[in-house]
Amino acid sequence: MSKNRILTIEQIKESENQFICKNSEEQLLNIAGEKIAFFLLNKFKRKTLLFVCGKGNNGQDGVKASIFLGEKIKNKVFLVPKNYSKKNLNTLQSNIKSHEIIVDCLFGTGLNRPLSKFHQKIIEIINKSKKKIISIDIPSGLNSDTGQPLGSSVIAHMTICMGFYKPAHFLIPSKNNCGEKFLLKLPLKSSIKMFPKIHLLKNEKVYKSLPKHNNSINKYDKGHVVVIGGVMSGAARIVAFASRKVGAGLSTILVNPDHLKFYSKCEPGTIVAEYSDNHLLKKDVLVIGPGLGKDYDKNFIKKIILEFEGKIIVDADAISIFENQRNEFHQLIKKKKSLILTPHKGEFKKIFYNSQNKVLDCFNASKLVSNIVLYKGNDTVISSPNGNVWINSNASNSLATAGSGDLLCGIISGLVAQKMKIDKSVLAAVCIQNDLSNRKKNVVVEDFLKDIQLVMNTIKNNN
Repeated sequence: MSKNRILTIEQIKESENQFICKNSEEQLLNIAGEKIAFFLLNKFKRKTLLFVCGKGNNGQDGVKASIFLGEKIKNKVFLVPKNYSKKNLNTLQSNIKSHEIIVDCLFGTGLNRPLSKFHQKIIEIINKSKKKIISIDIPSGLNSDTGQPLGSSVIAHMTICMGFYKPAHFLIPSKNNCGEKFLLKLPLKSSIKMFPKIHLLKNEKVYKSLPKHNNSINKYDKGHVVVIGGVMSGAARIVAFASRKVGAGLSTILVNPDHLKFYSKCEPGTIVAEYSDNHLLKKDVLVIGPGLGKDYDKNFIKKIILEFEGKIIVDADAISIFENQRNEFHQLIKKKKSLILTPHKGEFKKIFYNSQNKVLDCFNASKLVSNIVLYKGNDTVISSPNGNVWINSNASNSLATAGSGDLLCGIISGLVAQKMKIDKSVLAAVCIQNDLSNRKKNVVVEDFLKDIQLVMNTIKNNN
């Protein structure tokens, strides 16, 4: 078991079946029940617990936990019947009143159908109880893979995650229903043949790969980022400035002659020049898309992407502009190596198939274009075509502000320019932006830009 691995419904089933084939389902249920009981005993020794249990294995986990607790904690099991019964609803409400904590064991990760009105009523009673709610494995009513509620969902204060994390623990909207998460170890293994291989993004590993320079370094050794600027100069300026703030030696914004007037107040350290093909030579990273505008020349975008020989980040308008030429866009991106797409949900939907399964959608998009796709949001998902997927869980909602996507492009490009591996650069950039977003005084992108060096210094001191 890895504390950073995330398993889908099918992967969990496979993992459990591997154990059951060598042992038994009863043994697995006993282990799970004992682990839950021990956890609850340590956390809530003097509280009274009501286990609300369904008919499946999640319910059995609750029943087993109640048996293991015995007389150590005052507890009771309420078994939810399949069909509506007013008497049962009244009994549930009466039991809730006489207990301090509700342990939700109604449905587990296998739920894949809309809830009946009866079960939605059960969940409504639990949520309105004003008692502390602890969900076992996942709040009942959620699709474990997509994080979408199947009619309604328990809103837990705490979720005890069994064996492995599941996508719904970190995706929107389900992450908001999980409360505080605790992972309990079970004797389950994830097969090396399981794809996608989903990971929880953690700072510790990726920060160890950040660029390190000796005293003899010069600005050219630290790389040169080139940004294609458009009518919204602020976006390109944020990218160029952020790239240098994380260590790139130089940044240049190339613009059409008609757009030069928008760049008169650009940061003094950023080079601004009229576009020419020669200006793309000897540059390490290209960022194209931020601030271009929806009327930008599509053929010009294609030409630049095809001709540039370094690493490329494609964002914003350089994605949206191909909404009616999806296949053409896919083929264009597939021709390049070391390219990163960074769409938010609106942009993603314009160029890729979009379902309610963000992880699978991102994974499939990455395979389709044979490059890294960073699907932005508070629950950012990053997929590499080699089958590795990461889910980010540490972003603050302060990133819901103009320019945060441009900031991310700047951080990624600045790290890539310094010869950091492209996949590690993407992961590290997301972590750095997380740290910026979690500084309480940071509200707008200008605040984030100002604090980049403070965050970078903290990271270097701790690694």
